[in-house]
Amino acid sequence: MITGLYGAILTLFYIKLSFNIIGLRHKHKVSLGDGGVDTLQSAIRIHANFIEYTPLVLLMMFLLETQQLNPLVLHALGAAFLFSRVAHYVALGKTNFAIRKVAMATTYGVLLILALANIGFYFI
Repeated sequence: MITGLYGAILTLFYIKLSFNIIGLRHKHKVSLGDGGVDTLQSAIRIHANFIEYTPLVLLMMFLLETQQLNPLVLHALGAAFLFSRVAHYVALGKTNFAIRKVAMATTYGVLLILALANIGFYFI
């Protein structure tokens, strides 16, 4: 199952993002919130942003997969979303707004394509 593959890869990335927060909390002795530590605040937002988009993308991919969307299209969408999340992580870590714009545009593009494809399958 294609969605399962991307779900697994994205889960591993989620764990990495979680461990970043844990490490920063330990380093700065902050148990709740960001403690005013900029790097911790950034790590928390990167993690939160990831979890805000990922479940919806995976759900819509799964729905399209069960409707037998072309596997190459599913792989392209899954890879594009994975790219967008990694790029977003890199962009926020380096405060690079150019990369962040590409990452978010890719995320929204994938969401838009998935939404339209799911709507399209409704009318077929």
